[in-house]
Amino acid sequence: MNNKSLLGVVLATAVLAGPGFAQGLFGRSVVPSEQLAKLFGKSTAFSADAALTVTEPSGKTMQGMQMSFAMLDGKVRTEIDTAKMGGNLPPEAMAHMQQMGLGHTVNIVLPEKKVMYLIFPGMKAYLETPLGQTTAGVTNKAPTIEKTELGKETVDGHVCTKVKITGTEENGRTFEWLRWQAADLKDFPIKIEMTSEKGTVITMQYSNINQSKPDAALFAPPSDYTRYGSMQELMMGVMGGGRSLPPHRASE
Repeated sequence: MNNKSLLGVVLATAVLAGPGFAQGLFGRSVVPSEQLAKLFGKSTAFSADAALTVTEPSGKTMQGMQMSFAMLDGKVRTEIDTAKMGGNLPPEAMAHMQQMGLGHTVNIVLPEKKVMYLIFPGMKAYLETPLGQTTAGVTNKAPTIEKTELGKETVDGHVCTKVKITGTEENGRTFEWLRWQAADLKDFPIKIEMTSEKGTVITMQYSNINQSKPDAALFAPPSDYTRYGSMQELMMGVMGGGRSLPPHRASE
């Protein structure tokens, strides 16, 4: 596998594992990155481990991935290590990624600043991309939300209230989420399911939940990392001879 092909695999994997996953997989009709925090209700600050799985309309479940997840007042951070991705990538690809410093990725979404960072700590580099309209005719206006309680269920030893959340966007498109709120964790949504219009289901289940506020420094790229403005610039930089933007500054 050449460097260019390998980096494409890494970037695709990191984007899938990050906060924009649902938007990239389903389109804006499920949950745009800017609205992701609404899935967690009153749980606005926490950190946890998360297991992600995707089930096709046929019922076939794709292999999932493990990640670290943190939220602070709408800001979202996910972190993955390819060594924990099991069979999602070929062993050869994982070995090359580790050698190139691409095995560890961090994805940060900052809705207020309308920006997303894809960070590669092993390279001391990150990609900065704007959040905005991803579908023609769709705005960032918050959708109309309705909630319906569906009874009690136990998830991973926690007694939960199962809630169906339906939403309607400004353009009339609808979406549906299911949320299992753990009573002993102040109604934290220990499990969330999102279903696409085509019937694909993405499930996130959380464990090792810490409901204290994460360090704010986790939601910004380190100041000494090289910043790239596009995927093409980052790829060129990795392979040598590429251009980058000025390094990130904490005051920016």
